[in-house]
Amino acid sequence: MKKMLVNILKITPFTYYQKAKTRVKRLKSKRLIYAYLKEASKPMLNIGTGGNVIKGWLNTDLYPRRSEIAEVVYLDASIKFPFNDNTFEHIYSEHIFEHLNFEDSCNMLSECYRVLKPNGIMRLALPHFDFLKSLYENPESTINKGYIDFSKKYFIPEFSKVLGESDHYNIYVINNFYRDWGHQIIHSFDSLKELLEKFRFKRVVRKEVGESDIANLQGIDGNGRPEYPTEFYTVETLIIEARKN
Repeated sequence: MKKMLVNILKITPFTYYQKAKTRVKRLKSKRLIYAYLKEASKPMLNIGTGGNVIKGWLNTDLYPRRSEIAEVVYLDASIKFPFNDNTFEHIYSEHIFEHLNFEDSCNMLSECYRVLKPNGIMRLALPHFDFLKSLYENPESTINKGYIDFSKKYFIPEFSKVLGESDHYNIYVINNFYRDWGHQIIHSFDSLKELLEKFRFKRVVRKEVGESDIANLQGIDGNGRPEYPTEFYTVETLIIEARKN
């Protein structure tokens, strides 16, 4: 009893506040999820919505934002999803997978497979390791030089005060890309394909940004950051689709 009391006293008021806030979000989300699934003829799940709220989808996020398009529901991708097996026709997740550590990313894939309907498609958009490799090996290409100049101006402006003109900004841009925004793991197509197949996904294929053979998966990439240049989003982003048997 004494040990339990000591552990309770160690919890800060802010932690209690966060736990209470999360509980409220879950209760509200439960009602929203029920309402969505009751109305949707072909349920589709958007994980890590951010600013890319998609009409007709169940839009979810760890930190839901207000949106005029649709209500965004609280969802933590690192724990068991609050959905029954075989619930969704499609799942989409844009630039969230790289923010999860390996254990949590494995949980997300396992849960996505579970809640997808048979023959359902999961589409992932995430940073591409080969893009970083290209920045390192070929920094003078037109697109890479533009990306480096953009990143130097908006993401690492303080470096210019020390370096001035330099032939090695690509190294700093790569480092910034890895450490900024909470990135954990940057995948290549091959590494992600291998991981998806460990969780029983089949027919893992690479797609171009905005393109898909599935109508509901077309044109949904990159719409949450209108201020970000489309050509840079396209060159840095790997799109993968995978099917549940």
